[in-house]
Amino acid sequence: MHGAEILVKMLETQGVEVLFGLPGDTTMAFYDALRDSTIRHVLGRDERSTGYMADAYARLSSKPGVVEAPSGGGATYLLPAAAESDDSSIPVVLLTSDTPLSSDNRASITSLDQTALYGAVTRKSVRALRPEFIPHLVRLAFRSATAPPGGAAHIAFPEDVLSAGVPDDLDMGACLPATRYPAWRARPDADGVTKTFELARGAERRLILCGGGVHLSRAGGAVLTLAEYLGAGIVTSMDGKGSVPEDHPSVLGVIGGNGAKEACNRAVSECDFLLAIGTKLNSTTTWGGQLLAHSPTLVHIDVDPEKLGLNADPEVAILADARLAAEDLLAAAHDAGSPRGYPEWLKALRDEADEEIRAAHSEDLTATGHLHPGGVFGALEATLPRESVLIADAGTPTPYMMAYYRTRGSGRTAYAARSHGSLGYALPAALGAHLARPGDPVVALVGDGSLNMTLGELETLAAFEGPTIVIHFRNEAYGWIKMLQKLYYEERYLSVDFSGRSSYVEAARALGARAVAASNRRELSQEIERSLETNLSFIEIAVPAETELTPPVAAWRRDEALSPEARRRRSY
Repeated sequence: MHGAEILVKMLETQGVEVLFGLPGDTTMAFYDALRDSTIRHVLGRDERSTGYMADAYARLSSKPGVVEAPSGGGATYLLPAAAESDDSSIPVVLLTSDTPLSSDNRASITSLDQTALYGAVTRKSVRALRPEFIPHLVRLAFRSATAPPGGAAHIAFPEDVLSAGVPDDLDMGACLPATRYPAWRARPDADGVTKTFELARGAERRLILCGGGVHLSRAGGAVLTLAEYLGAGIVTSMDGKGSVPEDHPSVLGVIGGNGAKEACNRAVSECDFLLAIGTKLNSTTTWGGQLLAHSPTLVHIDVDPEKLGLNADPEVAILADARLAAEDLLAAAHDAGSPRGYPEWLKALRDEADEEIRAAHSEDLTATGHLHPGGVFGALEATLPRESVLIADAGTPTPYMMAYYRTRGSGRTAYAARSHGSLGYALPAALGAHLARPGDPVVALVGDGSLNMTLGELETLAAFEGPTIVIHFRNEAYGWIKMLQKLYYEERYLSVDFSGRSSYVEAARALGARAVAASNRRELSQEIERSLETNLSFIEIAVPAETELTPPVAAWRRDEALSPEARRRRSY
């Protein structure tokens, strides 16, 4: 056997079913070994896109995503996806081929220090120097990716290592816990659980904040039951959206500086006890710390010791898996008696949040004749099946989806890749979502900028069974940046407007999609219904730029009424 065959056998042993990637000169031996494998290889059009496919597959399958790329440009193009996965704690294993060991330090074409390159954006980055090291390194990468807090791991395989012979007596066993994630779970200490419950019991306005860690540990059911016993409301970060069903009476919605309803942010500002589970409490979630300025009693639970107390000073900090922590707290609540029921302050905030959603959903056309994004998400919520998956690119779709689309049931059914605001994520991620959740409708929500970055992946999607729906929010601008120039730079616009000459509908048809434009909410609903019976659909809608209709972004709504001079003194 050769190194490439050993690598393929180890991936099979590790339970890999799907591998995303593109071929290159240095991957020939690996591709030859893949021909006789049980692993399904998915060919993308760009390495960054295949990385996003692997990321989405991991988010929705509870299995690590795996992606491969060739040396040189292929290895560098994959970096944005690696950074997004790692910073979002999404388990992804990245395999890159490399120039031969024999060409080291000889200025060989496509040569670079891949371990140093990936070391900045992964948990672990190693290079296979001998073919017999491959089994150990594969186990190490999967262990690093799936062990809490989770993230990306990278292995570089020099071309001559992949083609070299291997001894027959290698240990080819898998690291079995690392076939899924989280591979290992840490239980909270009993004293921390006891103190947390005592603090919660002594409070009047209790709130639970769910972050992305609640998704990763699949803790939503336990958290929801805990909230019922405590008489607590639930809010989520953007990454935590959908970890608990948003149509449940305990759940208010997303908080923070982007995509929050006013009632949700006020709930945090008014609570006297906040249990934050699986969240970094970063600047977006806490709106730069403003939501915690009144210093509620804070308990912070997370699996990453570096994140505990990083952005806030908790009364209690617990290093633990979110699900085990919620279950232990629930056991304490059970011992204390029956559920408390929902207090009036929570009911009033829930009614206010619901009214804001109803108002947004009732919108159709704006004064400029564009579709109102709030009404777009009303049409999506009313038309899509419960099990549908929505993936939003950064920019126009994200704040509206976060605020005005209610998830039904626990699970990652409406999300955006938030760690690096990666434009171009949603369209390729839709393919990864399909392979993780076959048969469920997947909706990719894209703006002008993100669509132009990954338009070619429509051809990739067209080859797979859907239904996939791509909704293009067309406003002829990098709207997010244009809004910053409007508010904080006195409308000195530069390089934010598009030409308006492109026909994306025609381009989508040429790439294999059923492509249409919808001019009002009724047409949009009809096209969504038709798309559910189609493999790949592309629906273009004209929406106002952020400069014409301010989205639910807290700082912008706060600052738009101020004078230009006053805005300059604000920090976004």
